[in-house]
Amino acid sequence: MKTTLLLLVALVLLAALPAAAQTIELPLNLPETIAEGRPVEITVSACIGEDQQEQRNAFDAQLARFSAVYPNVSVTRTQYCFSPESLAALVAGGNLSTVFGVPATEYRRLIADGTALNLAPYFEAFGLEGVYNPTLMALLSDAEGNPYGFPEFSYAQGIGWDIAALTEAGFDAPPQTWAELGEMAPKLADPATGRAAFAMFLQGGAGGWHFTNLAYGFGATELIRDNGDGTFTAVYGEGPAVEAMQFLKDLRAQNALPLDLSSNPTFEVVDGRAVIFMSPADGSIGWLRVNMPDVDLKKYGYTAVPAAPDGKRYTLTGGSAQMIFSGATPDQQEAAVIFQVWRTLSPDEFAPSREIFQNTQAGGGTPVLPVYAGEVQKAVEAFDAQFITMPVENYAGFYDALNAGEIVLIPEPPFAQDFYVAIAEVMTSVLTDPNADVAALMADSAARFQSGILDQAAK
Repeated sequence: MKTTLLLLVALVLLAALPAAAQTIELPLNLPETIAEGRPVEITVSACIGEDQQEQRNAFDAQLARFSAVYPNVSVTRTQYCFSPESLAALVAGGNLSTVFGVPATEYRRLIADGTALNLAPYFEAFGLEGVYNPTLMALLSDAEGNPYGFPEFSYAQGIGWDIAALTEAGFDAPPQTWAELGEMAPKLADPATGRAAFAMFLQGGAGGWHFTNLAYGFGATELIRDNGDGTFTAVYGEGPAVEAMQFLKDLRAQNALPLDLSSNPTFEVVDGRAVIFMSPADGSIGWLRVNMPDVDLKKYGYTAVPAAPDGKRYTLTGGSAQMIFSGATPDQQEAAVIFQVWRTLSPDEFAPSREIFQNTQAGGGTPVLPVYAGEVQKAVEAFDAQFITMPVENYAGFYDALNAGEIVLIPEPPFAQDFYVAIAEVMTSVLTDPNADVAALMADSAARFQSGILDQAAK
């Protein structure tokens, strides 16, 4: 016997917003009983610090509410913060949580090696087709379109800017292409005061992460090629990726980058030391909203990254998802899937789950990517409207580009963390040595990455 869940957005919390209240009926057919009533024990991973007792209590209370709905299911929270090394050890020992969270960098690998459960039968049985953002689901699916995870959060890199500083420099809009940014840079930079035109992370793993987005913008959307046979090829040693690195060198020569290579791009703009910065919105203006509430967010705009030569805004995307461990028993797998759907979309849990999200730095109107699709997303947006405290009119460019289909989401490259470190070494050489040979450094880095990382992984 099945029950049809109603996603009730007309909740007590929406009493002050009657125009936004609506009731959406979803074809979410969850069973009244899990595993035919047999005892089932599942674990759910969570990365909650010891100093976050309130969050731990809230999470545990949610688990208890699930067990009250399905008394034969025992749910235990496991303390786990993701790292590739710890995940590999847990999988090898068969100790991975039944429900576990992973960053977008790991989706493909966990699908390919069989760690994540194929969710296609459950999506069909429980009516989940079309509920989630298809763009995000593409990242969580195999070549045949079978889903392997539930998207939880997703961002796209973009650029923010100091509205007044840009206007004072004679510009009424941020750059629409990377070439335009290069042309604007000399007018935006002010060497006398130490103000840079453009700020991004320039060192370490964060620098490599930001360079990846810049390379995508120059057309280098394939930095590490997946050959489809378990081997990979480093292809960033020539072509558009080299052009992107040369672009950085040129900006440095124009005194258009921050002098401090270790600087945080958001802080550079907030402190008046830069005009434009690169960052996903959740890690910049969203972070400011939560952690620096005295900052006047009306002073800053945010939009999609500048366009590549073909007019598309190739954007590095990331985020997180919940997956189900394929090594769990069939009863545990069923319970885990139902728990995840119940937690996020059932009438009783929808409101508290959205409140938790909106009280983080990703909420309050921060321009992030929609997790859901169609009527579900409309319901989520209607409910979330009450939490918006940010000047969303300043972020219209981001949503306009997203809705127009100009933003092309590109996931992080294979071996992302190793790549970020390797390319950051090139960045350091290029930005500290005016005589650096960009082409030679990039070619050498790609060759060393191939032999030292990719060839070793294929053995």
